[in-house]
Amino acid sequence: MVRKLKTAKSGASQMDIIKQAQAMQQEMLKIQEELKGKEVEASVGGGAVVVKANGQKEVTSITISEEAIKDAAEDKEMLESLVLSAVKEAMRQAEELSEKEMSRVTGGMNIPGLF
Repeated sequence: MVRKLKTAKSGASQMDIIKQAQAMQQEMLKIQEELKGKEVEASVGGGAVVVKANGQKEVTSITISEEAIKDAAEDKEMLESLVLSAVKEAMRQAEELSEKEMSRVTGGMNIPGLF
């Protein structure tokens, strides 16, 4: 036997869900804005290459030591590898930071396409 839901109650609960979703969306927008100001840093090769990125996974700076630049004259591939490694690590850290901050709103739920 199938029961019908009372429309007044289901309507009220749908409105509650919509309000909660809107509040969550506003909080997530606020966190995304805050992530612009948070920074992560990845250093490889004993500080030969340092990459900084913000919490929105945007690289904000790349610093290459003078010694690494001199060594690149003989081993260009090594410098390229160091830069790539540092960028990948900075992106990993930025992703981790973003997930951590967003989990405050989502309660740890992984919502595809949300962030």
